[in-house]
Amino acid sequence: MDCPCQSGDLYDQCCGRFISHQQSAENALQLMRSRYTAFVKNQRDYIIQTWRADACPVDLQLDDTIRWVRLEIINWQERGEAATVEFEAWLLVDGTLQSLHERSEFVCQQGRWLYAGGKLLPSSQKPRKPARNEDCPCGSGVKYKRCCGR
Repeated sequence: MDCPCQSGDLYDQCCGRFISHQQSAENALQLMRSRYTAFVKNQRDYIIQTWRADACPVDLQLDDTIRWVRLEIINWQERGEAATVEFEAWLLVDGTLQSLHERSEFVCQQGRWLYAGGKLLPSSQKPRKPARNEDCPCGSGVKYKRCCGR
């Protein structure tokens, strides 16, 4: 199975090894991709474990009506034990395509990368309902009606 983070690698060789705790992310970009994949797969425990403790919400709830469909990494900068990753994540909510554009902050504490918080940025597109016959926003190359629109 291809990894939901759209790295082009198989899930087990990409984010799966981090989510299953076989390995730890070596950098903030790997952690960002694995956290996105954890949202796709509704892996709440992994999301919480990779959040810096003082920044983690007490009652994180994941909405299983959201379908995460695409991740686009815009920029990534690492400076020693701190890093930023700017990304736009596309999601379907009740058939409406929306995006979350964020500049995320990461820190490395005791050799482990953690999400420290982020700043929401303006989305590149207004929410819209994809047409049935347009290419699916997930990037599969299949028409929306035969992919995420089912």
